[in-house]
Amino acid sequence: MNLKNHNFALLFHEAISIMTTNKKFNINLGLILVFFTLLAGCSTKNKFDIDVSSIKINLNIQRFDKDLFGLNHDSIDEAIPKFNAQYGAFFEMYNNKIITIGSSNQRAYPDYLKGFLSDYTINEVNKKCTEVFPNVNDLQARLTDAFKHYKYYFPNKAIPSIYTYISGFNQSIVTADKILGIGLDKYLGSKCDFYKRLNLPVFATNKMYKERIPSDCMIAWAYCEFPYNTETDNLINQMIYQGKVMYFEDAMLPNEHDSLKFGFTTAQLKWCTASEKDMWIYLIEKKQLFISDFLSLKKYMDDSPFTPNFSRKSPARACVWLGRQIVRSYMKKNSKITLEMLMADNNYQMIFSKAKYKP
Repeated sequence: MNLKNHNFALLFHEAISIMTTNKKFNINLGLILVFFTLLAGCSTKNKFDIDVSSIKINLNIQRFDKDLFGLNHDSIDEAIPKFNAQYGAFFEMYNNKIITIGSSNQRAYPDYLKGFLSDYTINEVNKKCTEVFPNVNDLQARLTDAFKHYKYYFPNKAIPSIYTYISGFNQSIVTADKILGIGLDKYLGSKCDFYKRLNLPVFATNKMYKERIPSDCMIAWAYCEFPYNTETDNLINQMIYQGKVMYFEDAMLPNEHDSLKFGFTTAQLKWCTASEKDMWIYLIEKKQLFISDFLSLKKYMDDSPFTPNFSRKSPARACVWLGRQIVRSYMKKNSKITLEMLMADNNYQMIFSKAKYKP
């Protein structure tokens, strides 16, 4: 029984107990049953909360970080071929794109890797990662459920190999063909001392905790599998694209709270709901939807303390939240469109037009 049904059952049982033991109540029990049945029917059903228990996938998070930092520094030369064999394309991606020491084919590579693994701060970071992530059992369970949903909606798509790594605070999530990597050192908790030493802004560190990893993973995977594709880059196109990505995340993580999906606080989510119409009116009246200059787009779409031009109580990227509202309107008004069709459609203007969005 899920929590919502469990709470309803307790409420019903308590009401019956009170009504049947209090002599002042002279109530037809049948009417009580009808009332609570109707009340239960009024609760909003999450259409993405589907049963995926029969879907079988092979998802195993590989602890590349533990293997790498478990290396004997005196035998790095001998270990490199083994790492190439075990980790393949991800190993080269890690070397070239994440810690940027170059390919393992370089003659000097063993020395570069030994230098990285011997660094005092990096070793302290590794200890902290081991403390925060002694295992990844919960993460594996949550990502398994997410990718079961992915397989349900996209049966012909491959499930990526997933690796954890320590990036030296360079990359949170990396993706490539059939590869998804998770930088554990970017999820050590908002109060982590390393982040303070790096002078990272509070609006960024507030999102750097391990519960957000599944959301970040599925967003990154959407970017990888369904990239932004348009000849005209403007605000409304970016809003629709990002709205599609967040709608995709709704389907992959149907029981994840919006605070995790968006990285918004509860107060910021309430502000968005209360200010939806005002935000939309502002964008219309100020003729912002079709702006295309780089700096203006960054103000609306990049991370920051809040969204410029909106209230200081607004979250950064509030337009992404609006974008999902538009996509939800589109999907509601065009019921024959599947999630697979939506994600394949790069005609953002058409989606906007057919959404007939009116907050």
